[in-house]
Amino acid sequence: MDKLCSSFGLTVRQLREARGWSQEALAEKAHLNRSYVGDVERGNAVPSLVTLEKIAVALGLKISDLLVHCEKLRGHQIVYNLNLAAIAC
Repeated sequence: MDKLCSSFGLTVRQLREARGWSQEALAEKAHLNRSYVGDVERGNAVPSLVTLEKIAVALGLKISDLLVHCEKLRGHQIVYNLNLAAIAC
């Protein structure tokens, strides 16, 4: 679960930064508290479905698209971790 939360948080951060937004700007657009957005991005908070939708809408995405971004990132992290393990051997 921790890896999922971390991947989701990193996804939100990457999408936010790609738009040139601060955490405060995303929080305002999503009607959330800025510190909560920071907690989500760090993987310290598990957003509810309602919050997931707020974040997706604020980013101009469907919930499913936001989750696809997250799954792609997780796939890249797994490959990256495997490559590091191979190098370490």
